[in-house]
Amino acid sequence: MKRMLLGALSVALVASSLALAQDQAKPAKSDNPGAWATGAKPLTVSGKIGNDGKTFLTDIDTEWNVSNAEAVKGYEGRLATVKCFVDPERNRIRVLSVKASDVKTASKTGDSAFRR
Repeated sequence: MKRMLLGALSVALVASSLALAQDQAKPAKSDNPGAWATGAKPLTVSGKIGNDGKTFLTDIDTEWNVSNAEAVKGYEGRLATVKCFVDPERNRIRVLSVKASDVKTASKTGDSAFRR
């Protein structure tokens, strides 16, 4: 009888410890700007930097807020390729580097589009 009671008690103890192990707390969020970039790889995105330098509109029409506007100073209103960390929860990016990508178009009069 004591063995059965001890066995039932040990099964209940193991089951409750397994249930507690599944319900572990998630790490706390931090307002530190570097905290959301830890462990993530930088992303390279093309788009247009806003006229105020505080927004970035990607090629797929997704708008992001730039957390460090001083990094894009001088590129306002231009097409650019940006290497950045993304924070999707706050809809913002932290720019690491900017490369202007001015679009140059050239047409050749010998192309088939100009022949009749």
